[in-house]
Amino acid sequence: MTDHRKLVLALDIYGTILDTGNITSGIRTHMQCSDETATQLSQMWRRYQLEYTWRLNSIGFYEPFDVVTRNSLKHASAETGLALSDDTIEMLMNEYNHLSPYGDAVQALEELNRLENVELMIFSNGTEKMVSTALHASLPQALLPLPLYLVDEVKRYKPATEVYDGLANKVKSLSSSDGDRADIWLVSGNPFDVTGARAAGLGAFWVDRAAKGWTDQLPLPLNGTGPLKIVHSLSDLAAVVESMS
Repeated sequence: MTDHRKLVLALDIYGTILDTGNITSGIRTHMQCSDETATQLSQMWRRYQLEYTWRLNSIGFYEPFDVVTRNSLKHASAETGLALSDDTIEMLMNEYNHLSPYGDAVQALEELNRLENVELMIFSNGTEKMVSTALHASLPQALLPLPLYLVDEVKRYKPATEVYDGLANKVKSLSSSDGDRADIWLVSGNPFDVTGARAAGLGAFWVDRAAKGWTDQLPLPLNGTGPLKIVHSLSDLAAVVESMS
């Protein structure tokens, strides 16, 4: 970065800022089930939530993320043999819209927000209502509002290339940056999201909280031309970004 150019950080929220595993406690409370059962349902719910988005991309059909999230919960509950009433489904959907942030998230966002040559925006599969509700429930008001780019604008899900192309166009329209893709960096804990950004020529910070290293085996032409940087915590991000200037 030079003094007159902005680095735009496009922040994923589910699995990056917000811990989707937090839904386990809500499942345990509302269903009065064991920790093991709650964990199993939570993991299967997340699995089908993502799988449904990829299936929809493959067949050229789009449903909003709240619909996807509700249907994937029903699928997960049926597969685990758990009966969910309509009231329980509504309570769990409300819990999903109030996920807690990871312990490193708030301080990291505050540090990034103080950097002069950085602009933050939220980049998510979620609907505007889901994302706005979640952010207001989990982040200090001093950090809000943040500009949003949501996949609903292109009616495709990550990691479809159209999603990242749409992000670049959005940055060009909203940012004081010139919209150069070299200055747009995804921040995500989800490898499929990172791969999508790199394939579209964007940079990507992968938040490898488990510190297991990059294991994605897609061939490099598919894995992308955009650069990849790995951090093990959002707390590391500000220092890395500053070192890029």
